[in-house]
Amino acid sequence: MSGDWEIHGIFHFTINAKDFERSLGFYQTIGFKLLRDNRDVIWPDFVARNFGLKTAQARGALLAIGEGAEHTRIDLLEWLEPRLVDPEAQLPIEERVPRILALRTRNVRAAYDDLRRAGIRFLTEPYIPDKALGIEAVVCCRDPDGLIIEFIEYLPGVLGSRITQLERRTS
Repeated sequence: MSGDWEIHGIFHFTINAKDFERSLGFYQTIGFKLLRDNRDVIWPDFVARNFGLKTAQARGALLAIGEGAEHTRIDLLEWLEPRLVDPEAQLPIEERVPRILALRTRNVRAAYDDLRRAGIRFLTEPYIPDKALGIEAVVCCRDPDGLIIEFIEYLPGVLGSRITQLERRTS
């Protein structure tokens, strides 16, 4: 590589929604702030070309969580053209391949209590501290379209799970 360029970080993740308004409400309830409302924007033709599509049009919003210019962003989209087709839609949700968005969270237990009172349904109660893995607490819920939202809190000074502590498959 020439060294004349570099990637600074991830700008945003795209999250597909079947019902834009319902999903927007969910993400705002868990703490995302609306940066830009794009639900009525008509996308220029270059967007479809850029994505390698015949046509591209969606209702959307750019949302952020965290402070400062480098906060985490999601681009919440309800695709109008092409329409979203979920090949696993007929399977029970617990048999589908999971899609997961993990959010580093301060005080997972308090987030769990507040969000439950706000109507968010969780898959379990928060997982208790696991010093071997460096986890203080972790709990998951699903967004309106089945995406698992994982709220995870690590012990002080731990930047990620101590995965080396887990058993390994032998074959």
